[in-house]
Amino acid sequence: MIEYRDPVTGYLVRRYTDGPERNAKLYFTCENFSLDDRYFFFMKQQLEGRNDGGCWKADVETGELIRVTDDTYRGFATDREKNIGYTCRNETEVFAVDLTTNEMTKIGDLPKGGRITGHLTAADTGRVACSYHLANKYYALVILDPGKEAEVVYQSDYRLGHAQICPTDENLIFYIHETEGDAFQRTWMYDVKERYARPYYVEHPSEWITHEVWSADGQEMALMKLDPAGPVEDGSMHTGNIIIGDRDGRHFDVEAVSTQLLHPCISRDRKWLCADRISYLGSRVQEGVVLFERATGKQKLIATTGSCKTGADHQHPSFNRRGDMILFSNPDENGIAQVCTIDLGQIMKDW
Repeated sequence: MIEYRDPVTGYLVRRYTDGPERNAKLYFTCENFSLDDRYFFFMKQQLEGRNDGGCWKADVETGELIRVTDDTYRGFATDREKNIGYTCRNETEVFAVDLTTNEMTKIGDLPKGGRITGHLTAADTGRVACSYHLANKYYALVILDPGKEAEVVYQSDYRLGHAQICPTDENLIFYIHETEGDAFQRTWMYDVKERYARPYYVEHPSEWITHEVWSADGQEMALMKLDPAGPVEDGSMHTGNIIIGDRDGRHFDVEAVSTQLLHPCISRDRKWLCADRISYLGSRVQEGVVLFERATGKQKLIATTGSCKTGADHQHPSFNRRGDMILFSNPDENGIAQVCTIDLGQIMKDW
């Protein structure tokens, strides 16, 4: 671990990894920290000739790195309320991980011959859900209840991804139609009990909606609306609008507006938002992390980063559980993600 002053913002940043492999924080759509905020979790890329890939945890204060899983596991995510992680081995075996001891317990199997298309997610009841590519090549939503067999609850010939079960309502699973770009209708909500899929944010043809996340209490979702959709020839910036919707998708408010935003996240107390600022759609910008206060609309660039080589190297910022720290991936000089934290206490002093 090293500490440095951000050359633009002047704030102190801690960097925990140094490559040459990708060391990327968990995706922003799940918790990234242990229940006590002592550790955060990240994925280390497996390089040829080495055997240190997989999920690792870092001690926030000391920088000590501890391996949690090896490279045969995928889809690692942490529980919203319990000190448990969930991961998948050999594509189908689902394990619960005690995040204190790193002990792993198998809790079930996903359908044979398939693979997950994102990370695992869990509701407060223990139900695990994911988007899945079945052996017959259909895409599906799959649930795994404690002590029961996995169940395919929905199938589609669309490529399904970004599945997120509502943290406090096991009956609702948010998912998207993944096009790796714009979609006619990207966001969907599935009712498990009623076996009913409906659009979440209903899109107009000119809208570009992307990168959605539940609040920890399952009451809201944040999503990004990009405007305009298309390349910019005069060098101007794209607007990123962070939209907050209620659980049912009946009411939406634009709560933050800035340039070149992409991935939003909500603090657990729902008072703060953060997002990464990224070069995309023909516009180049100083990349970094932006903080927003919902009550006032105030915003501030708090950390600058390198330029991302791939989507896996995006900053994907997210809050710790207390809401006083942001974890983000900081692309190094080669554009490869390395994990960093920034303590928000120093920012609050002059907010």
